[in-house]
Amino acid sequence: MPLKEYEIEVLKRLYDNDLILYKYLPIETVAQIIKWNKLSRDFNVKKKFKSVKKRLLARSYVYDAGKSCKVVSLSKYGIAYVEGGLTD
Repeated sequence: MPLKEYEIEVLKRLYDNDLILYKYLPIETVAQIIKWNKLSRDFNVKKKFKSVKKRLLARSYVYDAGKSCKVVSLSKYGIAYVEGGLTD
């Protein structure tokens, strides 16, 4: 199943804001940095950022670390997806 447009935009914003590999930040902070509220309005998304993160995590595009899984960063697969999409 391909990624939805807003999920691709989340990956791009994580990449643009340099939230990659081991630069873990709390979910709430990441949502503010990538401006999730505006993004969800623009794409008419009813989900919260946490549920979008879970979907991207299941596909290995993002990491979450720690026992509580309350931090997030872009994984190497997410980086490859974004860089591959940017060259098209």
